[in-house]
Amino acid sequence: MFGAVAIALLGGAVVGMSRSINGRLTMTKGPFVASVWNHAIGFLLLTVYIVFVHRLGLPLLGQTPAFFFFGGVIGAFFVAISSHVFPRLGAARSGLLIIGAQMITGLLIDYLRGTAEFHIGQPAGVALIIVGIYLTRFSR
Repeated sequence: MFGAVAIALLGGAVVGMSRSINGRLTMTKGPFVASVWNHAIGFLLLTVYIVFVHRLGLPLLGQTPAFFFFGGVIGAFFVAISSHVFPRLGAARSGLLIIGAQMITGLLIDYLRGTAEFHIGQPAGVALIIVGIYLTRFSR
């Protein structure tokens, strides 16, 4: 479990660094150009990994249900949005808003799928997230 937690923390740090770099690119080229570069380079690196390390190619593409490609659309939308807001709101404020929305959405998805059991800490946690978003938005 410690390994998974460490990887998740590393993932969060990498997302923060990526958003900061894309934010700088956004300031000169715009959020959609930053998103295209982000996805083009990511696509190339992951393609090399899949083809050469896992020795998979187009058969993998044919075995994937079409619905799962929607995740890529959502990912591209996320990169474009975060590239737009990071230089305008700053890394800390943008990160809090994005993570707060992710936590609230994740909780809603768990409830809609029936995979979460209700306990009193959940609404309290959501309330704290909303208070944090409010304080971030209105504090200077």
